[in-house]
Amino acid sequence: MSLKVLGWDIGGANIKAAFVAVFNGRIVDCRTHVKYFPIWKSDLESLPQSLQDVSNILTKNGEVDLVSVSMTAELSDVFKTKEEGVKCILKCVKNVSRRLNPLVINFNGELLDFKKAQKNPLSVSGANWAATAKVCSTIFKDCVLIDVGSTTTDIIAIRESKVSVSEHTDMGRLSSGELVYTGALRSSISSIVSYIPVRGRDTDVSSESFASTGDVHLILGNIKRKEYTTETADGRGTSKRACFERLARVVCADSTMLTDSEIKEMASNIYSKQVDKISRGLEKLTRGFSLRKRQTLPIVVTGLGGQFLGAEAAFELGFRKTFNLGSIVGVEDPQVIAAFSTAILVAASRGESIQWFTC
Repeated sequence: MSLKVLGWDIGGANIKAAFVAVFNGRIVDCRTHVKYFPIWKSDLESLPQSLQDVSNILTKNGEVDLVSVSMTAELSDVFKTKEEGVKCILKCVKNVSRRLNPLVINFNGELLDFKKAQKNPLSVSGANWAATAKVCSTIFKDCVLIDVGSTTTDIIAIRESKVSVSEHTDMGRLSSGELVYTGALRSSISSIVSYIPVRGRDTDVSSESFASTGDVHLILGNIKRKEYTTETADGRGTSKRACFERLARVVCADSTMLTDSEIKEMASNIYSKQVDKISRGLEKLTRGFSLRKRQTLPIVVTGLGGQFLGAEAAFELGFRKTFNLGSIVGVEDPQVIAAFSTAILVAASRGESIQWFTC
């Protein structure tokens, strides 16, 4: 009989979930779903229903044996404190789970029961990276994991099959380089560059929210239109033409004043600087690595921007071995890797040792 787990990763912009069935160490069923839910401007009373909608898509009544959860949404300013946010989110998950008490991942990659998580809210705050890293550590003995999501980037070292981090809180991880606040969709342009070369002249960018990195990466072909899952800066569509129009406004112009090739050149410049930003975080983590070590140490990428941002940042620093975590574990949508990982950790805690190849 298979063990069936529903794993949640509740972010500030998206609810991500993975239903995983495991039998004798093999994943026999895996279903995933992502629902856009901008918690900072949504009615919090609608969160349980949104969770229920996702659960209904992935499961049938009575099909789930265990529930796991990680979160980052507690950072949203809809909550006065992170503690308030954690407790609210846990309560909503518990209401949807009904008879099941969710197991919650903490920043040590441990699973806490529902009551203990409520009593120690800051230990489970923003800990989704710990789930992904712990699963990665069962596959790779030594590596660096780079997870580039829609909003942020996690950079985590694995040493001797153990997660090795210097900080656990978001603030601490920002200072250590293990958290870089830049992502594939939602980052503002002014958070990446202060100026852009336009027609041979360095041109300051506006600090207005005219465009985001989703526009940049769709213009450059790094993402597909269906992957542009967040709301756009102007509330309009996600066609390439709309992206060109938004990006032109970053330098206080419009698409009649700049050609498509000029706007695309702007996008390429922003992309390059975003790669540099992630590289700086990776450099902090790997400072002192020899050229030989950089050429042989595996870089494991995941998340929506893992391939075109994470892998590029690693290549820029001389790393030459790159693996895609989703391809290894069989998850097609990189956005759900943390939800999948929380489910896998719960299955492993019940004696299901997952059989995948190790590196």
